[in-house]
Amino acid sequence: MLKKRSIIAVPTFISLGLMGSFHAFWGTTLPLLRSSLDLNIEQATVLTAYNLAAQAIACVLGGLLCDLIRRDKILLIGCLLLGSGVFILGEVQSYVANVVLIFWMGFGCGLMLSSSNALLVGLFSDCKGSILNIHHSVYGAVSLTSPLVMAYLLQNEISWQFGYSGLGWLLMAVCIFFLFTRVPTARSNERTSFLKDAGRLFNGSNFRSLLLIATFAVGAQIAVMFLAVTYLMEAKGLHIIQASGVLSAFFVCIFAGRLICSWLAVRMATARIILILLFLQLAGLLVAWQATGWISAAALAISGLGCSGIFPSLLALTGTLFFEVAGTSLGVLAAMNWIGGMIIVWMAGFLSQRVSVQFGFVAIVLASLAGVVVHLLKYKTFLHAETEAVIATENVDN
Repeated sequence: MLKKRSIIAVPTFISLGLMGSFHAFWGTTLPLLRSSLDLNIEQATVLTAYNLAAQAIACVLGGLLCDLIRRDKILLIGCLLLGSGVFILGEVQSYVANVVLIFWMGFGCGLMLSSSNALLVGLFSDCKGSILNIHHSVYGAVSLTSPLVMAYLLQNEISWQFGYSGLGWLLMAVCIFFLFTRVPTARSNERTSFLKDAGRLFNGSNFRSLLLIATFAVGAQIAVMFLAVTYLMEAKGLHIIQASGVLSAFFVCIFAGRLICSWLAVRMATARIILILLFLQLAGLLVAWQATGWISAAALAISGLGCSGIFPSLLALTGTLFFEVAGTSLGVLAAMNWIGGMIIVWMAGFLSQRVSVQFGFVAIVLASLAGVVVHLLKYKTFLHAETEAVIATENVDN
């Protein structure tokens, strides 16, 4: 059995990268799926919302399980669910069947996200901020190439389902690896102690504020990932190949930003990093909404710098403040990302169908603004709590 943390970390990173590839593929091929199933934009966004809802449910369930059973096996199950689903995507024409399929894959994604975060926090408790930014940098690195892969397939008149099939085989390979890993269960104490810690977690105002920031800011990022190609095509006049390139550039910025945040994480308070990123995200999305043509496209891509480290930094801050129930807290935090994304994507589709795609983008901008406001209201409290938690950890280590 494989137990060394550095060996286990590599396929854990890869698993999140493959989940990022699925998200990028979905955003790129959504116009094609609309055409294949004869869907209007609202129906397509509702289908996307089902995927996000499943991810939210699985993040909560996966987070709870991560505090009770082995995290590597939860990750294995998540990879298996997503991997089996992508083989079928695009092969059935029934809308209802696709709803079931997208829910199945979303559930797999949720288990993958919650368990991989909790697994790494447990293995690298001495450098949570850096390891989580590296983890999510892999997500960005793989995601940035995925729209280009799909664009290549389309340019060469190769079926877009071929890209999903390749993704499925890679996920199956990761599943096989995790059959041979062994990590300790997260908790050896009594279940009553776990329930007590979890109850204290949800009663804390700091945790509730972190959940709101994740809902608004990371939800806005998710909405951009899934709707950017559609938005640039229908509101800004770009071709699907051009819009796919912009989405790749967005992920390039996410990748670069997360590497920068990983460097900053050992030099600056996490709460301060989050504040800077939130303002960058809002500025980029405002310009992307109001500008035209390639200026809008460039701003949307650059907004990836702001989006880049928000989620891993929120994870690191949550893991620092609530380490006793890391699996539960990180799972619930991740779930709020998808709940926020689900609501924002649905709102954008609703407004786009009834007014215009240009107007629908306001839902994403307002969500980003709300994230900035919530963090500003709790900024000093977060800084103080983070400092105290770091000092307490250092005293325990000494």
